[in-house]
Amino acid sequence: MSDEKILADSVEPSFSADSSKEAMSDVPADPTGKKLRWAFRKVDATLLFVVFISNVLNSMDRANLGMSKVAGLEKDTGMSGSDFNVVASIMYPSYLVCMLPSNLALRKFGARFWLSFITVIWGVINMCMAFAKNRTDFILCRLFLGAAESGATPGALMLITLWYPRQMVTSRVALFYSAFAAGAVIGGPIASGIMKITNPRFTSWEWIFFIEGLVTAGFGGIMLLLLADYPDKSWLLKKGEKALMRQRMAEDQAEGGHRAVNMKRLWDHARDPLVYSQALILFSANFGVNTILTFATIIVNKLGYSASASQAMQAAPGICGFIGILISRYYPKWFRNHFFSTIFCSTWVIVASVILLATTNNGARIFALCLLSFGCFGNVGLGPGWLMSNVGGPTRAAFGGAINVILGGLGGLCTSYIYRNKDAPRYMFGHGMNLFAGLLSMVVATISYVIILRRNKKKETDPIDISHMSEDEKIDLESDHPDFRYVE
Repeated sequence: MSDEKILADSVEPSFSADSSKEAMSDVPADPTGKKLRWAFRKVDATLLFVVFISNVLNSMDRANLGMSKVAGLEKDTGMSGSDFNVVASIMYPSYLVCMLPSNLALRKFGARFWLSFITVIWGVINMCMAFAKNRTDFILCRLFLGAAESGATPGALMLITLWYPRQMVTSRVALFYSAFAAGAVIGGPIASGIMKITNPRFTSWEWIFFIEGLVTAGFGGIMLLLLADYPDKSWLLKKGEKALMRQRMAEDQAEGGHRAVNMKRLWDHARDPLVYSQALILFSANFGVNTILTFATIIVNKLGYSASASQAMQAAPGICGFIGILISRYYPKWFRNHFFSTIFCSTWVIVASVILLATTNNGARIFALCLLSFGCFGNVGLGPGWLMSNVGGPTRAAFGGAINVILGGLGGLCTSYIYRNKDAPRYMFGHGMNLFAGLLSMVVATISYVIILRRNKKKETDPIDISHMSEDEKIDLESDHPDFRYVE
């Protein structure tokens, strides 16, 4: 049976012992590793770039609600009180409920088709919001938007774990998540520019939804042409490059990524506190991220700046977040592990929140938003990368990725209600919740670090006896394999 057939079915191991040996016999000589590095650079330039741009558009489509509020959405649609918070939050229930079905569809239809399809769908839904006339219309659109977006992030994370060895996962996940900050950088100025359109067909905020949704839907079609489900299906890699990548992934025990999910192991991982403690890092970080994406423009607008100025000024914290998440990929090297890297980023979140709570100076508040963005986006790069570096196989990858995104979504849901109209312009409750999130990320990072140290020590002193196990049973051990070491 060919690898392509196996990957399409997603129910059998990707390599039998014989086929694996046969595949490895085609591996070209690469003593310096130059050919392998070039192969991964090709993957960076295609797959990683495509999912990065998709995530930029995802970020802009999420942030356009806040952009539209300062452009008159709330007044034009008759919203008042907490109506806007309800509209902002309502996408998360459908996002969380539809995540599992969307991931099952991704495995059935393949990432190339499914990610392209849902990108087109959420772009069309954003265009539909240009025609919304009241709160009910927006609630319906946002419910469908959450369902459409539910498979985007976990699908992209799954692709990254299947295309890259564990040592490369953290840096690629950081680059993927940096797209959220990149969307914040360009989203504000773009929305400010769109507001200058004088065509009477739409109001300024309606044009924001329509144009940005149209661009997203168009890019979804481009994704169908550029993506591939697995390295063996890549249209860009040469045969020798595929063989080198296959060998490298096998050395990393990542060939299990093509195997079916083991239900027994799924239950074991569901009871593992490490999965939840690491996923809570993203939960905490998303308080700050959603503050920047959805509410930064509103916060700045309430400081006395005009709608267009506040939209354009969102670029400042966006740039800081982009820098923070880009350099976060180097933190584990600089600080020697992910734990101290997370503590470093969380410190900036705490400092920023204290400044926002303590001062009424406009310049200091905007500076604090920049610090908040730098710290929380750094943790967005670190948390998921740390978790996905410790999966060891497809079952833990599927469960860990799902829990990570679910808790991240819950963080976004909570943030939707912490910046309330009645708290303007100080927003003490919202800033206080960001302070809590920064402290929480320190606590869960410490718990994760202690668990990892103990487990790695146990693997050294009292490893599992695998002498009586078959090869399939050894692979199904995933992170419990005695040769596997958790990344600190």
